[in-house]
Amino acid sequence: MRPLIIHLLSTAALGIAAAAHAEEQAPALAPVVVTAPLDQAVQLDRTGAVLADIPRSIGIVDKSLLEAQGATRLTDAVRDLSGVAQGGQFAFGFFDRVIIRGLNASYLNDGLPDGTSDLTGYTRSLIGVERVEVLKGPGSALFGSAEPGGTINLVHARPSDQPELSGSEQYGAYNTSTTALAVGGPTGLKDVDWRLDGGYQNSDGYRRLASRTTDLLGSVSFRPTHHDIEARAEYHHLENTPDATGVPFSPPNGVGKPLPVSTDLTYYTPYAEARQDISRLFLSDAWQVSALLTVNIRAGYAHRDVDLTRNAGGSVTSLGGVYALTKRQLREQSDHFDDTNLQIEPNWTFTLAGMRHLLLTGVEVRRIEGVTTRATADLPNIANVFSPVVTDGPLASLTFKCDSAHNCDNARLGATFAGIYATDQIEVNDRLKLRLSARQDGFDTSGEARALLPANGGQQQPCVPATAAACPWVPGAPVKRTDDLMSFDVGAVYVLAPALSVFTGYSSAAYPIFNTEEPESVGQTPERGTQLEVGTRLQAGPFLSLTSSVYAATRRNVFTQLTEPNPNGPGNLTVAQTFAYRVRGWETDLKLQPTRPWAVLANLAIQDGEITRYPQTPADLGHPIPSVPKVLANLWSSYELPPAATAGGAPAQLSLGVRYRGTEFADAGQTRKVPGVVIADGEAAWPIGKVKLALGIDNLFDRRVFLYGDGTGGGALPGAGRTAFIRLSTRVW
Repeated sequence: MRPLIIHLLSTAALGIAAAAHAEEQAPALAPVVVTAPLDQAVQLDRTGAVLADIPRSIGIVDKSLLEAQGATRLTDAVRDLSGVAQGGQFAFGFFDRVIIRGLNASYLNDGLPDGTSDLTGYTRSLIGVERVEVLKGPGSALFGSAEPGGTINLVHARPSDQPELSGSEQYGAYNTSTTALAVGGPTGLKDVDWRLDGGYQNSDGYRRLASRTTDLLGSVSFRPTHHDIEARAEYHHLENTPDATGVPFSPPNGVGKPLPVSTDLTYYTPYAEARQDISRLFLSDAWQVSALLTVNIRAGYAHRDVDLTRNAGGSVTSLGGVYALTKRQLREQSDHFDDTNLQIEPNWTFTLAGMRHLLLTGVEVRRIEGVTTRATADLPNIANVFSPVVTDGPLASLTFKCDSAHNCDNARLGATFAGIYATDQIEVNDRLKLRLSARQDGFDTSGEARALLPANGGQQQPCVPATAAACPWVPGAPVKRTDDLMSFDVGAVYVLAPALSVFTGYSSAAYPIFNTEEPESVGQTPERGTQLEVGTRLQAGPFLSLTSSVYAATRRNVFTQLTEPNPNGPGNLTVAQTFAYRVRGWETDLKLQPTRPWAVLANLAIQDGEITRYPQTPADLGHPIPSVPKVLANLWSSYELPPAATAGGAPAQLSLGVRYRGTEFADAGQTRKVPGVVIADGEAAWPIGKVKLALGIDNLFDRRVFLYGDGTGGGALPGAGRTAFIRLSTRVW
């Protein structure tokens, strides 16, 4: 408690001093604009309240910063917010895997759920994206089914009545090219505008992890009196090379740090491939019924096809005195899913007993259904981990199996989520703001075998009552579960001074288990989570914005199957068990503009993750959560040089960034350690008429870097050394 009090008092002192300075310097600093001021509303929150009044930590990364850093994918943006990092458990190297405050994250696409399976997702590009919004901590009181770490929302550019034609071409290391085009404007019809965003990225990839992505988004808006309607169609084609092995950890038992070998070496199968096609329709309307009531309606439909081949398993073993990678397998998987969603949200604005209310009410219905199939083949050993030669032979020579040693499934999965919710944002007076949120959800999940398969971990569950063997799924006998769960989000903001406020909040998460990587988990107890947060905010004039908070978060009911001794007789029983985590941490985000041409963005997260329940290995209780670094830090500074001698006299810009990811363990037993690293990046940009030229270098000092512990194979996924890119961008009008 004492460190918290000191933290609040010190920040308060800084706020009072900065506020006084802001008042004295206001005339000189008035033209300066700080990115993401606290007086703006965010789509993620839905109530229309400004950031300063919300008792939660919400971060924003806007398009200008993403472009300055050469970001082309969502995972490039995570550095800019405290406590947000790429990685997490079961990151198989072909989809976005992001953790927030040490726990898993959920995704939204303009407010609608984006993705049907947390363990087999996709890489999200930034084509057409205006900003990235991140809610830290549980969001179930707003979104229903949501991971406890937080929620990431991609906000796309909307059609405008102003003509636009813009584009960019970025080329960098490993023959990586990214082309983006945006065009739109009025249609000539009254109140009807249009927009088209297209993008293509192709890369040979570091360590030959080739990828190819095509994105196409077309939208039309119609704004008659009292309505703001948008319809959008999207198509995404993705080809990625999964690396689910990375660089193995050191012999003799695959423990310690990653092998002391070149990170250019590869251990993944040559057949590694992930192909995805995603089609999505989006429709929204903001219907202003009166000055008191606006009804927001959102509807979406997405179809997703996944064809995946990746490594599974892997163990460092001594064979004849030489350390080999053994127990390698190849897994083929195919998913085909449909996801339909409808949200209707009456938003009320009124004053009652002298207090202003922003009252969000809503209902949501979501239906997910599809099929998943999987089979597994054995692969040859890699004879020497220090000099790997992958000899997997022709794909036709492999035998795909389905048995206790070869994970497989052939199932139909379905889920229906229905919720009713309300959030009341109350302005008690100029100083005190309250938030009261609650949501009641009904979660129905089901799984049914399409074929009777041999006993294996991919399509069987613990029997009820428990028996020695698990119960296989049977065609015509679906496994079903229904849960009715309530989620809460309550908090308060108190303004200490015009520039300074404190906030606190408590929120809960509800997450029904539904993913195609582990269909056997369907029908198990939903995961739950909580977060308690206390923080401060400072907005000192136009030159300084700071948010700092401490928090305690939990994740419970994480499903696993175990074999335990029969308490009532001889033999063992296969039972369902759960494990749990907790994370405590401190985060700070700073946006500073000391002078007109100089801007600084910095963030720091110190997080302490701990395993609080672990029946599979009780000795690991109290150990750190796998894949959660203790420290995350980032600094990005940009400086505008005097106006260049170009058309329009626009200034050139120099930027320098430093980021740090601390050490982490890749396993619960603390035997596999992923080292931390400091990385520096830089960029210079010049305007040339209507064209902007940018040159960037990532990992300036060519540091050896590992991104995170891989999901299988006991390895760590390497990141690239020093790389460079060049980007040309223009806005014709």
